[in-house]
Amino acid sequence: MWHPAVAGPPTLFELPGMPLPRGPVTAGTRPAATVGAGPAHPSDWVEAQVRNGDGLTRALRAARTIAPASSASPVLGAVQWFSTSFPPVAPGQHFDYRLALFRAGQLVATLPADGSWLPVDAAPSGPAAGAAATSLLAPPAPDRPRWAYDLTFFAALTVNLRAEVLGATPEGYRINFFVNDGTVRGPAIDAVVLPEGGDWMCIRPDGIGMVDICITYKTGGGALILERAGGVFDLGPDGYGAVAAGRFVGSPPFYATPSWETAHPDWQWLNRCQGFGIGRVVLDELQVRCDIYLPTVGGPVAAA
Repeated sequence: MWHPAVAGPPTLFELPGMPLPRGPVTAGTRPAATVGAGPAHPSDWVEAQVRNGDGLTRALRAARTIAPASSASPVLGAVQWFSTSFPPVAPGQHFDYRLALFRAGQLVATLPADGSWLPVDAAPSGPAAGAAATSLLAPPAPDRPRWAYDLTFFAALTVNLRAEVLGATPEGYRINFFVNDGTVRGPAIDAVVLPEGGDWMCIRPDGIGMVDICITYKTGGGALILERAGGVFDLGPDGYGAVAAGRFVGSPPFYATPSWETAHPDWQWLNRCQGFGIGRVVLDELQVRCDIYLPTVGGPVAAA
């Protein structure tokens, strides 16, 4: 079945059963906006651009969400869904907003499609009606989360290593783990990890290995993508002694912060991403098994 969000150019669209906030809203409520974006692309992200009378435009990053129950089934596999909530609207407050779709860092669509703005006004209510409007992005107290977030699965990284043991140094016990081979597979990528990259690791006396990764992916289309990552590798309180004695056993956890560089035009969007990797190293096989996620920042978290 043909649908413009599947076969046409990049577009943002409103769901019939979930209209965007327009006009008057009840003071103190948090207007929310959920939109579809298609055709789907892994580099897509959506922001709400907001202005509230002070001459400044602010951006609220929308989080990816699951397909709304009211969406039409023929397009579920080809559409991504994004949702954001605005901060509570003060009595008498007015703001305008529009939604913008970015692909590989480039603006490709807006809603409204002509780039105009949608108005929102808080209807006065109760004794606070005469109070001054608060800033749309007034920060909440710093002792609780302030921003919503989303984690999108990027890829499963599997790498087979060989160890070059340098031994005890002034900074810790150093081992260079070089790549023999590996794969990077996910919804948007199918690549191999080229040999000779690796992890130049230093293990502290407390058993924490400081991750220092530099590897290269090669996709089926020939793109070369450099990954650099820091992080921590927790070998446990006795990890230093075990490794220094040559005992490579167990599957300790590690946490990595990959980022990427590439010149290939199809992968420019990845240059803008910060990854978050979690996994384990099967020490007796010297194999890394890591799941990589791409976090995005959403709108302000509702006040407690």
